Amino acid sequence: MDLTIPDKQYLHPQYIVDETGKKTALVISLNKFDEFFSKVTRIGQRAQELQKAFLAFSKEGHAHQAAAEEQVQSHHLDESIEQKIILLKQHYDLLNKILGDLRQYESLKTKLDRKLLFQRLIKTLDTEVQDMRRELGELKKHTQSATLHQVPELPNHFIKERPILKEVKMKLLAKTTDKQRPPIVIQAPSGMGKSALAAALARETEIRLTFPDGIFWHTLGADADLLAHQIAFIETLGESTTDILDIEQGTKSLREICATRACLLILDDVTDAQDILPFNLVVEHCQLLITSSDSKLLDITQYFIKITKGYKLKGFSEEQAVEFFINSVAREDITASSIPASVEEIVRTCDYSPLAIKLVAHVARQQSPTTWGELVERLEDEESEFPDKHPRALMQALQLNVEALGEPADYYIALAVFADYSHIPQSVAIMLWRYLYQLIDEEAYRFIKELTEKGLLHLTESDSHKYLSLHAFQHDYLCAEAERDKLHSHLLAIYRRQCDQHGWISGPNDGYFFEYLCMHLHHAGRHSELKLLLLDFDWMQNKLQATSIYALLNDYEWLENDKEIELIKNTLSESAFVLLSNKQELAPQLLDRLWENKSVKSNKDIQAILNQAQEAAPNWHWQPHFPDEKQA
Repeated sequence: MDLTIPDKQYLHPQYIVDETGKKTALVISLNKFDEFFSKVTRIGQRAQELQKAFLAFSKEGHAHQAAAEEQVQSHHLDESIEQKIILLKQHYDLLNKILGDLRQYESLKTKLDRKLLFQRLIKTLDTEVQDMRRELGELKKHTQSATLHQVPELPNHFIKERPILKEVKMKLLAKTTDKQRPPIVIQAPSGMGKSALAAALARETEIRLTFPDGIFWHTLGADADLLAHQIAFIETLGESTTDILDIEQGTKSLREICATRACLLILDDVTDAQDILPFNLVVEHCQLLITSSDSKLLDITQYFIKITKGYKLKGFSEEQAVEFFINSVAREDITASSIPASVEEIVRTCDYSPLAIKLVAHVARQQSPTTWGELVERLEDEESEFPDKHPRALMQALQLNVEALGEPADYYIALAVFADYSHIPQSVAIMLWRYLYQLIDEEAYRFIKELTEKGLLHLTESDSHKYLSLHAFQHDYLCAEAERDKLHSHLLAIYRRQCDQHGWISGPNDGYFFEYLCMHLHHAGRHSELKLLLLDFDWMQNKLQATSIYALLNDYEWLENDKEIELIKNTLSESAFVLLSNKQELAPQLLDRLWENKSVKSNKDIQAILNQAQEAAPNWHWQPHFPDEKQA
């Protein structure tokens, strides 16, 4: 049976055009239309046959559910069911392409009877595609378990016996209604364990079976680069990002990619409800799980996405708090039968916050229990000033730990200089400490281990590189304590030593330099130097090769109300679609778009860029430029 999809040339179309030459109607022969209709009918019949076959083996899939749960641990999936999933996915893609072609034919101004026929075909195929998408999602749940992507490890002594864990889990396992799973927001003040709760949910066997195509973790924080997170998510899904220029296109692409997948996307540390919208997938088998310290975020999110569900995480009960303190202090002389009276005062003063209790326990471990009453006094001290968006008890507990570090506290505070506090390259942090404090690498590694053990940072690994990660409240504390302008200058001095006589353009491609140099120049107040860099073709080319067109464009946001900067930024933006797929086109794109621009003929800065670009593209010749279709 011939099931190949006919293209337009198969129909031998003839077009009717108006006086401007624009195509207004399509004419095909009756014989060709009959052939086309017959072919579509056969495809539809084949689709029904495959659907019946699917219904038969989907019943078989339920019988294997118990065995599938054992396969979660071994990852040895039933090959026959996997093959059926592949066939079903291929069939879905086939129907979806036919549906797209038919929708394109429908848009043509054909005779009324043909248009009505196309509409009926589209409606039938649309129903078929929707049913198949739902069945594909259900079948996957019985055959494979989710891989965890960047989900953090659970903290020591994590207490699972909290009612909210069961409540949120049941909501995640609930059947889809109205073809969309509701976003779930877990809200609580900093330090209450929102992230730990989300990480625990991600590890539940039933959750991993419900979202077999993966569980993905993205920490947003303040001033999140949403497009970068979208790109990272899409690439982790194994899909191309060469046609994504902005957040709207990223959202559209995510919805198309996830239409036949069952994923759980965890957005951690969300500070702005509008940051959620680019990840609102509106598909049947994917779901959002969001954590936030903002007490207003749930209400605002529900304004934008009405079906959003919210849960407020509360602190420990007194019994749980005392038990958690004893486990965290980890002293042989402190047991459930020998609890000092001051422990109850400590956990009360910590507002029963898990992280505050853990931080105080680390300090208490080094002191005699007879002096723990002094910790209570320090926690109740009102003299210190802290950023007011975090619980005071938590900030007091953090300060106790920083003071207990002694002189190395300065090393910790220096981490305030880094741009993304949840993703600080360990190698760059060690480089900073080596320059500022003459710390040798072995000492730096020991210090990082100490900070990790005390809960003052987390150590993560991605693509064989290690990263330091801070909580938002820790970063805010460090920023309040640090002289950040001086730290920016110090970090710039370190990197300047690694550049040769050509200056910044010769810096190291270490995963941080090209990404954040412009930000550090801006915060160090070196705006003239920043402008010279942004108007240097060699820098533009090296930055583009090391990162992406998005990252290059973002650098131009650091300088405002500058006509040369605006011109180059707009030119790069117009060239973005080409540069996404071919970074070698930077010089030709700049030359094509600016060479004949009369307004820049007398601008020395722009002419210098064009001269550099011409050297980089010696075979370039000017030709008229027409707008790209994507921009038209």
